[in-house]
Amino acid sequence: MRLPFLLLNRMLPQLTERPRVRMTSVEDLKEVNFLPIVYRPGVWVLSLGVALMSAASMSAAWPEFAQYLNAVDGGVTDPIFHRDVSFYLFKLPVLDLVSSWLVTTFLILFVVVSGVSFYTWYVEKAQGFGTAQTRRRASSAVSASAATLALVLAASPYIGRFDLLQSRQDLFAGVSYTDANVRLPALDILAIALLVAAILLAVNALVFKRPKIIGWIAGGLVAIWLFGLVIIPQSIYSFSVKPNEKAKEAPFIQHNIEMTRSAFALDRFKETPFQPAPTLTAQQLRANQATLDNVRLWDPAVLQSTFSQNQEILTYYDFGVPDVDRYIINGRLRQVMLAPRELNVTQLPEKNWINQHVVYTHGYGVTMSMVNEFTPEGLPHLVVRDMPVKSEVPEIKITRPEVYFGEATDSHVYVHTKRQGPNKPEFNYPAQEHDDSYSEYESQAGIRVGGFFRQSALALYLGDGTTMLFSDYITPESRVLMRRDVLGRVREIAPFLLFEPDPYIVINREGRLFWMIDAFTYSDRYPYSKSYRMGDVSLNYLRNSVKVVIDAYDGDVKFYVFEPDDPIIQTYSRMFPSLFHPSSEMAEDLREHIRYPDLLAALQARVYTLYHMQNPQTFYGREDQWGIATGEAQKADTEPPPMDPYYVLMQLPGEQGVEFANILPFTPTGPGRNNMIGWLACRNDGDNYGQAHVFGFPKSMTINGPAQIRARVNQDATLSQLMTLWNQKGSQVVRGNLLVIPIADSLLYIESFYLQAESNTGKLPELRQVAVATQDRLETGKTFDEALAKLFPDLAAAKPSSTPVQVQPSEKPVQQETASNQTPQAPVSEIDRLLKQAAQLLTDYERLTAEGKHREAGDKLDQLKQTLTELNRKRGGA
Repeated sequence: MRLPFLLLNRMLPQLTERPRVRMTSVEDLKEVNFLPIVYRPGVWVLSLGVALMSAASMSAAWPEFAQYLNAVDGGVTDPIFHRDVSFYLFKLPVLDLVSSWLVTTFLILFVVVSGVSFYTWYVEKAQGFGTAQTRRRASSAVSASAATLALVLAASPYIGRFDLLQSRQDLFAGVSYTDANVRLPALDILAIALLVAAILLAVNALVFKRPKIIGWIAGGLVAIWLFGLVIIPQSIYSFSVKPNEKAKEAPFIQHNIEMTRSAFALDRFKETPFQPAPTLTAQQLRANQATLDNVRLWDPAVLQSTFSQNQEILTYYDFGVPDVDRYIINGRLRQVMLAPRELNVTQLPEKNWINQHVVYTHGYGVTMSMVNEFTPEGLPHLVVRDMPVKSEVPEIKITRPEVYFGEATDSHVYVHTKRQGPNKPEFNYPAQEHDDSYSEYESQAGIRVGGFFRQSALALYLGDGTTMLFSDYITPESRVLMRRDVLGRVREIAPFLLFEPDPYIVINREGRLFWMIDAFTYSDRYPYSKSYRMGDVSLNYLRNSVKVVIDAYDGDVKFYVFEPDDPIIQTYSRMFPSLFHPSSEMAEDLREHIRYPDLLAALQARVYTLYHMQNPQTFYGREDQWGIATGEAQKADTEPPPMDPYYVLMQLPGEQGVEFANILPFTPTGPGRNNMIGWLACRNDGDNYGQAHVFGFPKSMTINGPAQIRARVNQDATLSQLMTLWNQKGSQVVRGNLLVIPIADSLLYIESFYLQAESNTGKLPELRQVAVATQDRLETGKTFDEALAKLFPDLAAAKPSSTPVQVQPSEKPVQQETASNQTPQAPVSEIDRLLKQAAQLLTDYERLTAEGKHREAGDKLDQLKQTLTELNRKRGGA
């Protein structure tokens, strides 16, 4: 920054000269040129300020420079400039940054030089010393600074050509017809014009030294920019492109389709025609018994409430939303739901520093339930439960149940502490009466507390003050565990990755607990790709390249690469060679639980709804745009949100055996178009991991979508009566997610209904009813098996399901018959008896509900349902 000012000194030597006016009065001060007095210190201050600002901005951009130096080719080139995508991902950001920095620096220099030159000439002219030579020197200084500015500005339009590949059009992203045929040539011309201008300005600074030449050159550049980048492109678009847009933009739309599909890995999707049969047969259901045995009847949010009531044991334990996973149970692959029991120190009965940081240090164990099994009371069948942990299945054991690192664990604790008395220092779990279980941390994880100075630094950083310094519990050998929130922990380690917001717990074969988190590489610089928002981030490239494993006991974190061909993760691996490990190094018992994450499946499905159209003509008119099936609206006057992907243990069409899949239904776009048009299945197991299949329906068929089935469920007379009764005082109905499960060559729809108390405390949701539907029929029952048996009576000859069911009432339910003129009416006395019986059952239900006896109340509701059904039959369906 000093060099330009040295040149300025030579062009305007009066800057360093002493004032020429003799100051004999106050009036003389008005004629004094103070610029030489402040010039030298001003140069130093300005240079130092620009240097500090540049250093701050450049140091914050170290990741971009590191990626530039470690860039790896992506193997894909853009269709306009034919450069590898790595140029746009890693090199172009640095070129943009350096270009902006140079332009800013030389623009400041130009403004300062112009201001100093004009002020010097003006003051000397006012003092009577101004000469033509002074004006020529000022023009020379301004021309020289303008020449350097024009030189660095010439890089901007050149680099700006590449930035057009990330431009956003109304129809698509990337270079359009107007860009390719008008703006790109105009940018080339502007870059050349700036180079020519820099030469002319340099000549003017050395030879002509005339201010008018500066104005002529500036005017010419503005004219080129205005006509080349504004007026002509707009005219071409309005009079040539817009009337023929479909034809002219077709090649560029094709570029956008291909690059967007590549950016979001849609080009890997396997598309398979799927023609659903009108209905299922009992034979098909028997052949897919493994899928039926794993139909998820428990909604995660409902199960969380049930876990909280049954398994938290004490108020200072919390369960998060249970995760869906698969485990071998009794020799079979089964779908389960599980959640760890984490410690919530804010709910401790005695909140003090010792309890919060020394004694109550960890959660304990997990609770696991089958997705479709329940007790006679309508509660989940728990296969892993309680403290100490009990497991009903031989394949699952918990040998290290302590949860020191978790989803809800956000405070630091001290381990290897010293405690007076017979017990070990850390509370483990509540046991019989006053004989609680205590333990001691057995790992050397964490930061050693050390001597006084190190303790003081830790106390200051953690905010523990003198409490930690003078505590008898803390010794030099004690260790502090911090950043125990697993999601925050991995974000601190790798802030350049995106993470799935919902970590899930895994039990390995040795009985240790691990957290798994899906991590993503992303960019908003992929050429010709459409951008989408994912949370607070706008991106046009996404890969689930990394799986992160965190030991719940000692917090050890490992990053495993599962997309080795991703250029971004290859670049990060070069930058941080010790951070990332190949997927082959992940233990097999952990690898069995990797999954196709919801975040990726949801975003890919969203992109696919538009970019499954690969014909530019169809794409232009949005003639076959899809949508994601909608879920249940939160309020009556709100739009239902799109469904989230959900995991199913099922047999995919054309495959052998059940596998863990993440599926999502598609519907057409447009109001009132709720029929299904296809579904996405993302595979998770073995060599099939990462494969995505789209099963598209024939356009000539109308297949019910989730919203249409939900409407049929709402219109079911028997279920509607039950829901009205359940929503009486003291209780309320909670509806689970409606799931669409492909079976054989058809679809099965399942929705669960739960009954829980209205009070904020003591809610214990119980599964009370299950609705099962096909394309043409719908039935409900107290269990999935009962509803299925009503739909398919021939299933009675099938092998009984191992699913536990509720105790059935002694009286067999009577099927509701269709009304007709020939149906005989029952005697009035019989109808009156049934009406009185229904009224008494309703009274008994309300009384038992108010007393909190939900099991007995549920039995009364079952009897009431039978009575109402019998009453409808007796009255001939009237």
